[in-house]
Amino acid sequence: MNDLETSVRELRATAAAGMNAVELALLSREKLGPAFGAVSFVAVFRQAFGIPLPVLQRAQAWERFGWGDTHISDEEFCALLSPWMARSRPPGG
Repeated sequence: MNDLETSVRELRATAAAGMNAVELALLSREKLGPAFGAVSFVAVFRQAFGIPLPVLQRAQAWERFGWGDTHISDEEFCALLSPWMARSRPPGG
């Protein structure tokens, strides 16, 4: 199993435990280290949660990534991704 596959499994398990999108992105960055970037973010979150590519492309504007000129806040990042995070949680969780 490679680092991306490991990250996908960890993100799914952690999301099911109730972590939000910001916490999951930071965890992914921590786990992948220097390999974490625009492509790995999209790959991991798409595989882990089935988030559509246009949504992930918008999420790349998150202020903590520091990519590009347009930035979205932690709150906007969570709101953007939360529909898919909620699907990963068991009912009542």
